[in-house]
Amino acid sequence: MIVIPRPKKRRNIGFSPEFMEFGPHGRHCRKETIFLKIEELESLRLMDLENLDQTECAEKMNIGRTTLQRIYKHARFKVADSIINGKKLIVEEDILTCDSKDTRCHRHGRK
Repeated sequence: MIVIPRPKKRRNIGFSPEFMEFGPHGRHCRKETIFLKIEELESLRLMDLENLDQTECAEKMNIGRTTLQRIYKHARFKVADSIINGKKLIVEEDILTCDSKDTRCHRHGRK
């Protein structure tokens, strides 16, 4: 039996981050890097800054509530790991993300 994964849904991202890299400074900082997906950053923005509930966030991102929970959990873990363990955090944009105002791909500018 061959298992074929379901195609990934487009996630709506309602902003374009101005800052893409964060990290500790000084001689004691680690050289390890954590990559935070743009959809993970969007989940943090909607849940923590916009103070929306999970259902509203999921609707804005065009995903299911359980998918939002999984994305948000990964985002919180990555941010905590970066802060606590002094690791560099880089936001990486995904090909399948799109802006809610303009349905073009962030990376390639295609619809």
